Amino acid sequence: MSITVYLPTTLRGGDADTDTLTVTEPVENLAELVQVLDRRLPEFRAQWDDLMLNFAVNGEVVLHGARERALADGDVIEIVPAISGGAL
Repeated sequence: MSITVYLPTTLRGGDADTDTLTVTEPVENLAELVQVLDRRLPEFRAQWDDLMLNFAVNGEVVLHGARERALADGDVIEIVPAISGGAL
């Protein structure tokens, strides 16, 4: 199994030129992928929050039931920081 994960700048650690991570461990869903990312990226857990990071799987943003979203060999995942703000 090989899944490509595109990382936002805040998760790239010391090597800002590395914007992708390849996961070859078997993962069945986004919840398992999060566990792998938590082990491989020390800064991930501090930033992980459903309200702060969203996932896109093969170009489709997953908004509901993200943890249960099934993954397959060859999937491309993009971690997208949530953006908020503005004046009321």
